[in-house]
Formats: sequence, structure tokens, C-alpha cells
Amino acid sequence: MSGARLLVVVYPDVATADGALAALATLAGEGALTLDDAAVVRRSTRDDGGAGPVEVQQAHALAPGEGVVGGGTIGLLLGLAVGGPVVGTLAGMLAGGAGVAAIDTGIEDSQLKRLGGELGPGRAALAALVGDGDWEQIGAVLAPYGGTVLVSEVSDEVADALDRAAP
Repeated sequence: MSGARLLVVVYPDVATADGALAALATLAGEGALTLDDAAVVRRSTRDDGGAGPVEVQQAHALAPGEGVVGGGTIGLLLGLAVGGPVVGTLAGMLAGGAGVAAIDTGIEDSQLKRLGGELGPGRAALAALVGDGDWEQIGAVLAPYGGTVLVSEVSDEVADALDRAAP
């Protein structure tokens, strides 16, 4: 799984996030990338306009045990995406590190819910663990959807762990 990256994109609404996920899935079907895990996270809006509950739609998941790998990375990215530069990053790292103790599939649900908790009412985010892929093509396909894009390299140690866990 060389070249694995965690992609997080924050959108103004769930329809846009769903469209971006569909575009990634199409690229995966065409062999332009390996989509190892993906989910759309949504923060609903209450009747009074305030932030409602968080909803997580898992689209693709890894085998059990592989989610342990992505927790720290997604925690760091989420801290950068939705928190302050220093406090958000540290909180993201701590939350991600805490997730290492739990075994989940794919990107940990706790990390996805944490992301949703940081979203404003009605906003959504796409989180995807992408294996080998043509990042220029991925960028071109996602560009029409806009959003705030964050991409993080997955370390060689993490990639090796995913390779060992793969069936």
C-alpha cells in the first residue's frame, strides 16, 4: 500500500460530500485509485437552526483491525481542519492517539464523530483512505465540488501494517 494518503474534505452540505464520494468511487472503479475506506460525516440542523446530531455514513471499510492505523492521522488532520492551529492540532493528535487502543474497521467511527462534532449545522465532510492513485486526476475530479481539502501521507510503518493486515 505504498503512497497511502488520508483525504479529508469539508463541504457546505451533505449533497456535495455525497457527490464527491461518488466521484472518488467512480475513479476507484476505473482503477485510477484504490479506495481503502470512505465515509461521509454530516452535522444536522435543528429546527431552531442550531447544530443537531452527527450522522456517519460508512461507504467502504477495511478489514477488522486496520482502523487502528488511521486514527492518529485523522485526528491530526481534523485538528488542523476544524480546530485552531495549535490547540486543534494537539487535540486532534491526542484524540487520534487515544483511538489506537480501540479496534475498529477502516477510519474509526469515534474520529468520524469527532469530525462531525466540529462541523457547523448542515455541513458535511468526506473522509477517505486512498491507496495508490493518480493525485492529479483525483484533484481534477474533486475540484468542481470545492470544499476545504486536506491530504496527509500515511507513514511507511502504517502502510506496512495495512499490507500485513490485508487478506
